[in-house]
Amino acid sequence: MRLRIPALAACGILLGACLGPSWADETAKSSPSITATYVKGAISGSKQYLRSYLAINPDCSSLGLAKVTVATEPEHGQVIVENGEAYPDFDKDNVRVRCNDRKVPAVLIYYQSESGFTGADRMVLDTVMASGMFYRHEFTINVR
Repeated sequence: MRLRIPALAACGILLGACLGPSWADETAKSSPSITATYVKGAISGSKQYLRSYLAINPDCSSLGLAKVTVATEPEHGQVIVENGEAYPDFDKDNVRVRCNDRKVPAVLIYYQSESGFTGADRMVLDTVMASGMFYRHEFTINVR
């Protein structure tokens, strides 16, 4: 099933396609759809997987890749953003649960601390999904 939104059809799913990237970027930064915080662990100096962002249709085909920007850089390391593939993790009641057994296109997020650093680091990511959903995710990484 394909939804049509006549007023936005010529501009694409995001208003930024019509109004310009600076307007879309500023609006997105000020009003996330969903915010969440995560606490993760990492080994000092090692590249550590944190999470993936993916969006798929019920037939497991990709809706497109997310745009991930680092809103707050970590003080003691770096964020690594890569396009790749990941296994979804949908709940059993989600129509896409059957997709959990195959890798799908995704944006993968990693963290790597400065060599020798131990302690807590923090970063914030802003993510706009292909659907237009906007997430702001804050990570605290306990580096050992």
